[in-house]
Amino acid sequence: MPSVKEQVSSTMYAAISAAMNKPAEELSDDTQLIADLGAKSVNFVRIIGALEDEFDLEIPFMEFRRKKTIGEAIDYIVQLCEC
Repeated sequence: MPSVKEQVSSTMYAAISAAMNKPAEELSDDTQLIADLGAKSVNFVRIIGALEDEFDLEIPFMEFRRKKTIGEAIDYIVQLCEC
C-alpha cells in the first residue's frame, strides 16, 4: 500500500496538472506554484478542492497558498493527514 506521502504526492500532481493545464511530467517538487506556474487564486481553489475531496480534509486556503513549491505543499498536506 502506498504511503500517505505517495498518495498525497500523486493526488497533488494530478490536481496541479489539471488546474494549471500542464502535463504532470513537466512538474517537480521544486516547481514553484506562483513563480513558475503563475497560479492564481482560482487555481489554488481547484487544487485545494481536489485534495479536500480525496483526503476528506479541511485545508486552510491562505496557509496552503503560502507554500512556494509543490514539495512544500505536499509536506503540508501530509502533516494535515497525520493529525
